[in-house]
Amino acid sequence: MRTKKTFRRVMAMLMMTSLLLAACTGGSTGTGQTGTGETGSSGTGSSKDLVTLRVLIMETGSKWNSQQNNEVAQAIAEKIGVKIEYVEADENKFNVLLAGGDLPDLVRTDVNKYQKQLIEGDLIVPMDELLAKSGKDITANIPTVVDYSKKNWSNGTGKLYFLPPQVQSKPGTSIAPITIGPTIRWDWYKEIGTPEIATMDDLLDVVGKIVEKHPTTEDGKKVYGVSMWQDWGLWPYTIPPIIFTESVSATSDLTASKVGGSDFISNLTDESSNFWTAIDFYNKAQRRGLLDPDSLTMKNNDYMAKATAGQIVVGPATWAMGDFNAQHASEGKGYLVVPAGKLAWTGAVNPLGWQDKAYSISKTSKNPEKAMEFLNYIYSYEGARTMYNGVEGKHWKMVDGKPALTDETLALKAAGGAPYEATGLSLDRNIIGLGGDMLNPNDKMPVDLFTSEESLSKAATPLEKDFAQHYGASYSGEVFKKLIDEGKLNTFTTWMNGMTDEEIVKRNTVPGVTLDDKLKKQEAELKELAAREAAKVILSKDEQSFAANKQAALAAFKKAGADEFTAWYNGEVQRLRKAHGL
Repeated sequence: MRTKKTFRRVMAMLMMTSLLLAACTGGSTGTGQTGTGETGSSGTGSSKDLVTLRVLIMETGSKWNSQQNNEVAQAIAEKIGVKIEYVEADENKFNVLLAGGDLPDLVRTDVNKYQKQLIEGDLIVPMDELLAKSGKDITANIPTVVDYSKKNWSNGTGKLYFLPPQVQSKPGTSIAPITIGPTIRWDWYKEIGTPEIATMDDLLDVVGKIVEKHPTTEDGKKVYGVSMWQDWGLWPYTIPPIIFTESVSATSDLTASKVGGSDFISNLTDESSNFWTAIDFYNKAQRRGLLDPDSLTMKNNDYMAKATAGQIVVGPATWAMGDFNAQHASEGKGYLVVPAGKLAWTGAVNPLGWQDKAYSISKTSKNPEKAMEFLNYIYSYEGARTMYNGVEGKHWKMVDGKPALTDETLALKAAGGAPYEATGLSLDRNIIGLGGDMLNPNDKMPVDLFTSEESLSKAATPLEKDFAQHYGASYSGEVFKKLIDEGKLNTFTTWMNGMTDEEIVKRNTVPGVTLDDKLKKQEAELKELAAREAAKVILSKDEQSFAANKQAALAAFKKAGADEFTAWYNGEVQRLRKAHGL
């Protein structure tokens, strides 16, 4: 017995070591260091001064690292002397890196899930002194977030540890191209007459018709109607159905409530949940021969490769469809989010930003001062304007006292494809501190200049124009705006209609439920169980076996405590709302 335990400990250590080494090579080291041999520029970002800051993210398949020489990255280097590299990790690798303790300079993660582990593990540093020295824009522009973070994201210490990106206190007035929702190859969807997609069964019928007409890609590869990846936890089961169910999770994938609601159901034991809606969809796809057989084992990078090759008819988001649009921009072929279901994913009011992408500075960072300079930059109006729109004087200019995108930039955006992507404009919104609709008080314009209706129309790609014209609009967001104005689609802010600004902020700043170590362990075990049971149910060969496998899964979830977890979670929600004055 001792030998077996020793063997398991050795194997665990070897696994941890290999992952740590993997994170410290090939552009993904665990600590920041002064860059050598970088492409230099005059001023702050010269090659000898340029500091590489590495950011641990719980995502795979991001585009930031593949576009290291983009013009936005160069502007950041020139302004504050840093280069940003991502260290990508799935949930398992992320947890192994936390256990090892030697982390990259910055950690971007779900603050409600990981604050206790990161703070009590002495893995991150309080930012208070760094903020006082180098955080004037953070202090001035997002004071509500700073105060809230100290009170609610400090594990009771009252110090500043976390800053989430995309802080947005009010909704915008226009709708940019929507990026999340049923994302279909537009030319194929139009070919079959753009039938209405009110339910996920309708979506599957659309997919079936397209695959029947296009069983292979133009270069002969097999086309799959539906696919998914398995290295983002329960994401493939909890996110795609939101458009149809209007049910969203908060700080745990195991629970969900209606958009704007505060009563949570169990995603695992409530048969109306996103999880079971997705399972039903994938099983029907499998039985109709429309499900990619690699769906239950594939990682995100493999999925993206198939999407890039045009082998998937419908995906969950435009950014999930690889580089297909970039490679086929000149042909007017590509994937777009189409109107479907009950909800348009137009973005939300986020007075506290995207809490599941919150930034912290690691204790093992060799450059904590530079890390704070970078964070201050992304929360500055200058930084946000640059990261959304590019370099002043090149991509946009001041015209009669107002910032305006140049015709060349709008044309570049309209052409789309790799040349636009290579600029770095809005390449990763997770790295921008201020939401695009935040007004710059100096010019009274949104920090994201692409959000004006004139810019949206001028910058529409040929694909977006064709889509818009089909629905009698001038740009893609206007298609959804009309449906929203007609009451045919809701948004993430519809429930706030009629509220005052103060009430909107109050209702959107209720502290999120935080799991202790015991509950985090239970959550992880339930998620692993859910993934295993999902595979069994999805592969059911007929309705009878589907029903049997579903009942077995429901029983397993209940036995593992899913309902007790949900009951506790709801109790915490109500306690926190009451303490917040609601």
